[in-house]
Amino acid sequence: MTDKCYLLSGLGADGTVFQYLDFEGVEVEYMEWLPPLPKETLPAYAKRMTQKITTPYPILVGLSFGGMVAMEIAKQIPVKKIILISSAKERKELPWFYRFSAKLKLQKILPYTLIKRTNAFTYWLFGVTSAHEKALLKEIFRKTPTTFLKWAINAILTWKNTEISAHILHIHGDKDRILPYKNVKNTYCIVGGGHSMIINRAHEITPLINKFLNNAND
Repeated sequence: MTDKCYLLSGLGADGTVFQYLDFEGVEVEYMEWLPPLPKETLPAYAKRMTQKITTPYPILVGLSFGGMVAMEIAKQIPVKKIILISSAKERKELPWFYRFSAKLKLQKILPYTLIKRTNAFTYWLFGVTSAHEKALLKEIFRKTPTTFLKWAINAILTWKNTEISAHILHIHGDKDRILPYKNVKNTYCIVGGGHSMIINRAHEITPLINKFLNNAND
């Protein structure tokens, strides 16, 4: 029986960001985000997302925010493997100032309209440099509903997870400025990789994923 990978993208991004990866020997399905409910927690949201999963023991592939959702899904249904890209496995892997911001409830006063506008700082933060990468990031920001962005940022800042499932491949760039590499543990490091390395370092990420998928011992 062919394994099935369910792909969970980053904040507001759609399945197009996974086009740069080449999955071998598995069936792949992108999971569209559900509209969040008011004051919904990340675990509660993940539970609703499990309704989209129809395959027993799925493989979850989570990018950034999608990786956090994948970790929560894995606490609610049995999964075969988890692959995280530019993400975090548990709350201690988030930067300290994220948790500090949550305590001060700074997410309540963020200028979300301005956050959705790309500029030189945004490109630096996400580690994109080429015109193609900048255009893709701009389109992702444009298509992200403000209501989803507000909810997701709050969900990230208040994330409580401390459980780490087995059979995880965590790939992270050492130049990630959104989720700094120094905070994450037990990862495969992409030297020079930024938060958007799924776009510009896919040729390095793809072999790692396929080796993990095809290794029965992992």
